[in-house]
Amino acid sequence: MQVTMTDNDKFTFSIIKHYNSPNSAVTTDGNTVQRTDKIWFGEPDHKFVACAPYDNHFVYDDPEVNKGVKYRWTPMCTCGSPAGIVGYNAYREDASPSSGGIGLTPGELIVCLAHAQYGRHADGSK
Repeated sequence: MQVTMTDNDKFTFSIIKHYNSPNSAVTTDGNTVQRTDKIWFGEPDHKFVACAPYDNHFVYDDPEVNKGVKYRWTPMCTCGSPAGIVGYNAYREDASPSSGGIGLTPGELIVCLAHAQYGRHADGSK
């Protein structure tokens, strides 16, 4: 299958252009995103998943994905890396296992994938 790109299609990630607040940030698209302790995942799972509690960055749900913008990833980390749902072995250096709580799946956490793999965020910070 061949994929053809048009001028309206673009591969962009929602990289943060201003980040000095631990609770909010502005994406390059101009969207203000807020720190949250969990993110809702609808189809097919219908559940909340807890977010890793980083000091200098946070995981957020990219609002452009919900608007139907192509080639975007959610969730994202404010360091510019994609984030993802992982089990305890992948985040044991970052946080205690999730006990579940209302609507949360025990042991799952949304983490910055760069931080989980390399021990640093995409901007080089810990």
